[in-house]
Amino acid sequence: MSHPELAVHTEHEPALDRRLWARPALPEYDTALLHTWMHKPHVIPFWAMDWPQDWIRDYLVRQNEDPARSPLLGFVDDMAVGYIEVYDPARDVLGAHAPIRPGDIGAHVLIGDEEHLGRYSVAIGRAVVRFLFKRPGVLRIVGEPDVRNHQFLSLLAFLGFRKQGEIDLPDKRAAFMVCERADFERLSARRRRVSA
Repeated sequence: MSHPELAVHTEHEPALDRRLWARPALPEYDTALLHTWMHKPHVIPFWAMDWPQDWIRDYLVRQNEDPARSPLLGFVDDMAVGYIEVYDPARDVLGAHAPIRPGDIGAHVLIGDEEHLGRYSVAIGRAVVRFLFKRPGVLRIVGEPDVRNHQFLSLLAFLGFRKQGEIDLPDKRAAFMVCERADFERLSARRRRVSA
C-alpha cells in the first residue's frame, strides 16, 4: 500500500520521467515488505537485520518512537523501492566515533530489490540528499557505510560525499562519509549545465 497522502517529500525526476516520493515507514503497513528486503542477499551483509518479522515490526515501532530518527519508505511512482532511515548523528553511535558538528544529519539507505539497484540508485540518492538539505539548519549529511560496500561508496562519491577516514563501530569497519551542502550544489549545477 503506497499511501501517497502521507508523503513527506515528492519530486519529479526528469531523467526517469517518474515521481519520487517518501512517506513514514509504518509498522502496520510496512513490516512484511521491510522483512522481505532485509532477507535479500544484497542487503544482509550490510544491514544484518535478517530477523523474524515480529522483530522487524518492533524495530520499526522503536524507530518511529525515537525523536532522533525518521524511518521512511521511498517510492518511484507507486512502487516501493527503498528504505531510508534519517537520524541525528549526535544522538547515534556514530557521534561517539566521528567528528560530528552542529548542522549534521545522517541517513541509512537501502534499495530493496536488486533489479532496482542500478536503475534507481542515482535518482533516489539525489532525491534523498535534496530532501535532507531542505531541512532547516542542515549543513552536512554524514554516513558510515561498511567499507566493504564498494557499490554504495561509489554512489556516495558520485553524489558529492567525501571520505573523511575510516572508523571502527561496534558492528563494522565504516567509512565516515560527509557531503557538504556547497559540494552537492556545485556538482548538481555542473550536471545541469552539461545535460542542458
